[in-house]
Amino acid sequence: MEAEVRERLGKLLHKKNWLLVSDRDGTLAPYTVDPAASRMPASTVKTLAALAELPDTHVALLSARSITFLLTDIGDAPITLAGSYGTEILYPDKQRITEPGVLPFKNAFESLRLKLREILPAARTIIDDNELSICLHYHLTPPEMMPEVEREVDKIAAEFPILRRRRMATSVEFLPDFDWDKGRGLARVTEHFNLADDKDTFFLFAGDTEADEPGFEYVLSRGGTAVRVGNQFSGHKDYSCDNPEVAGQLFQQLLAIRSPEKFKELHASLSF
Repeated sequence: MEAEVRERLGKLLHKKNWLLVSDRDGTLAPYTVDPAASRMPASTVKTLAALAELPDTHVALLSARSITFLLTDIGDAPITLAGSYGTEILYPDKQRITEPGVLPFKNAFESLRLKLREILPAARTIIDDNELSICLHYHLTPPEMMPEVEREVDKIAAEFPILRRRRMATSVEFLPDFDWDKGRGLARVTEHFNLADDKDTFFLFAGDTEADEPGFEYVLSRGGTAVRVGNQFSGHKDYSCDNPEVAGQLFQQLLAIRSPEKFKELHASLSF
């Protein structure tokens, strides 16, 4: 970490309020062949839960995953879950907010998932169904079948012009076609906790891909810290972590600074 960043962090960490927000996959949880099998390490979940229990400290996951899936990670820990890029948010007090702009797209996703399932068996594609977005993975698809899969995907996509399609190296993601990103999702969380105009708040956002760039920009514009995990994207950052395990250790360090007693309790629980 550069000296300038270390100096600024030293000042930020003593702020009254903390808002710690992180992407999930590739940031706190390792990627898996089958996205449904992905799990956050228990030590990371315990660390985030311990942070979230502290006064004036808010912890959130901001992910493409659905709230339903995120709940399998954190259980009853008081962590804010901003699923589907923050278009659906479940707060620790059980208040659940859905961005009105996504509501017209729900029926389209119902129909889309049925269409995509028709091309699953033979092509060895995997549907990552996040309720308000769907990602079709084809990293297991035999190369000779890819032209057929791409034709089928193009054909299906043409039936849903109200959905946006984003192509990646080994997948294609379908999203609601309206103006939204993780920066806006992060803004919703900030506003909920009345921190938008607060000058005594430490903002941190961690992510690993280009989709996280709006989140980085949001915290940096407020004097916060951007944490990039891995090497998939070289966008704005203050601090780099090699992988999700190291990112989990970073949050443990934050816990040790915020509450040495809580950190000792966590360390003892992880020793068994």
